[in-house]
Amino acid sequence: MAKLQMKPLFCILFIVIILQHSRPTKSQEVEDESEFSYSENNERGPSRWGEIHEEWGACSNGTKQSPIDMFNQRVQIVSHLGKLKRSYKPANATLRNRGHDMMLEFNGDAGAIEINGTEYALQQCHWHSPSEHTINGR
Repeated sequence: MAKLQMKPLFCILFIVIILQHSRPTKSQEVEDESEFSYSENNERGPSRWGEIHEEWGACSNGTKQSPIDMFNQRVQIVSHLGKLKRSYKPANATLRNRGHDMMLEFNGDAGAIEINGTEYALQQCHWHSPSEHTINGR
């Protein structure tokens, strides 16, 4: 009978230890992202994203983020860039379905890639449809 009583106690103790050592996920993104639009004609379209929430300020003053309009006239082949330097590392990550996209956010140092001498840290990636990018204005 003593063994049967120890089993629930062991399970509870195990769960308490796991919970004490688990880290809550943190997000720097706004919970309700339903307020934006991908349509440039909308008052909440890509050109106005930085005005919707303070946390989205980089969308107004950044220079290396979406949306990107890729025009055939601007496409150039750059042969001197060399090989893509990858230095990925194993890392824990959290996959979230945020309603409008799927986001994989890395916890800690997941490594980086280097393109033409500029290093880009691997922090998160996400997939969604429709895209805010366009090709030749469409």
